[in-house]
Amino acid sequence: MENIGRYEGLQEIGYGGMATVYKAHDPQISRTLAIKVLRAERCRDEEYRRRFIREAKAVGTLSHPNIVTVYDIGQVDNTPYIAMELLEGESLDQLMKSDYVPSCAEILDWFIQLADALEYAHQRGIIHRDIKPSNIVLSKDNKKLKITDFGIAHFDEADVTQHTQLGEVLGTPQYMSPEQVLGKQADARSDLFSLGVIMYQLLTGQKPFQADTLATLLFQIATENPEPIGQVMPALPASLKQVVDKLLKKKPEKRIQSGAELKSTLIKIVIELKHSKRQDRSGLQMSLVKKWLVVSVCSLLFLFVLGGVYLHSQQEKLLTEQLSNQGIAMSQFIAFENAEAVLSEDWTSIELFVQQLSEQDSFRRLEIVDHSNTVRGSTDVSRINAQFVALADASENTLPDAKYTVLQTESGLEYQYEADIYFQTTRIGNVLLSLDASHVSQSANKLLLNYAVISSAVVLLSSVFMILLSQPFSNVLRTVKKAINEITEGNNAHRIASPRTDEFGQLYNEIDNMAAGLQSRDEPGSANETR
Repeated sequence: MENIGRYEGLQEIGYGGMATVYKAHDPQISRTLAIKVLRAERCRDEEYRRRFIREAKAVGTLSHPNIVTVYDIGQVDNTPYIAMELLEGESLDQLMKSDYVPSCAEILDWFIQLADALEYAHQRGIIHRDIKPSNIVLSKDNKKLKITDFGIAHFDEADVTQHTQLGEVLGTPQYMSPEQVLGKQADARSDLFSLGVIMYQLLTGQKPFQADTLATLLFQIATENPEPIGQVMPALPASLKQVVDKLLKKKPEKRIQSGAELKSTLIKIVIELKHSKRQDRSGLQMSLVKKWLVVSVCSLLFLFVLGGVYLHSQQEKLLTEQLSNQGIAMSQFIAFENAEAVLSEDWTSIELFVQQLSEQDSFRRLEIVDHSNTVRGSTDVSRINAQFVALADASENTLPDAKYTVLQTESGLEYQYEADIYFQTTRIGNVLLSLDASHVSQSANKLLLNYAVISSAVVLLSSVFMILLSQPFSNVLRTVKKAINEITEGNNAHRIASPRTDEFGQLYNEIDNMAAGLQSRDEPGSANETR
């Protein structure tokens, strides 16, 4: 078949028990659409012809974003056809056979759309009676659903004659309601049961009713409860489990009663999940007040650490300079005092001088050397008459005739000073003096410790002060958050009772005004409720 009526270029894109679906082109308005044509062998059966035309009439009266749009109904050579919207995407049946696993949020969004579409159809007296995954098409971006195939739709209008015979079972067995299985009258709640079966399958990956034979399957649907979805998927929200379990109740009066009720319930679950996620994120993330406190404390600590490092280095530098100047001055003084004794080679006087000086001051080492580099006086008696070894890598000091070097010895850090002994302008010897420098680092470290104790006390007091200061801001944020949550959940009667005259008070007033506006729009004349 290449053409039917004015529609050209037919390409088969689907095949079912009643009809074949073609992709075609409407030259009059240059539109690509789908043509559903009743199969030739069905055209001879009046019941199938009646159902096929009824689908066209049923869908043709509906205009909803989640129901396929019918453009035209016609008949060519005793073959009826329906021209309808060409849907781009795949059916839920194809989706469930693929590797794609929809999230709980996606499924909720899909079923809110389906519930709204069914409520729209039910309000116009049309019951689908064959809700199944293959009759629900999902857009390519996986966001929008459309219900198709109203081929066995049922009209509730009183002036429409029903041709279904008693006991006739219509629908796809896996997704039929108990009343359909038993051949009873199916109403809107039957479609909702089928929707519950699909929701169960999408959420768990398995069908609620499974059997090897059709008879067993129909028996299960009519008499047996499926495995509770909470046992199959324990991680699902409790409210969502209740929805699925309620949709699958055997008795229609115990199910969710309408698409509007289902939609409203699912929207509440979406809000509940979003609120739960916000709470989870807030539990994992630091509050704004805590972040401010942490940043402030870290900033203070950083500044104090920088200050401590600078103070320690300056203290060590100052003490080092003092020790250097002290050692140079002392070594020059000793050289001056012993110049005459070295000149006269009075070694006994030199030894006596070294002995007396070492008793008064703490020297690690003191040596007086003559012009031949022979040690004549030393704090180490074994060094007397030994050869003197000059300082290696000694750095010249700003004072004349003196130099020093810093050594790390087994007993700790020490400064060694060397000064020349002159008689008039002639050098006749030199002095070696070694001083303990470990107290320089000790003094600097002690100062740093005291500084750290004071800094810690300041940081602690500052933290306490900032916590106390942040409490009013935390209370304001909690109040605003509570008010917004109340309004989000539909409680527009909520008002912020805390009286304030500052900028936060103005914010409270704006939120109350917004709630009052919403309340007057949704419930005109309702009284405000202050909480």
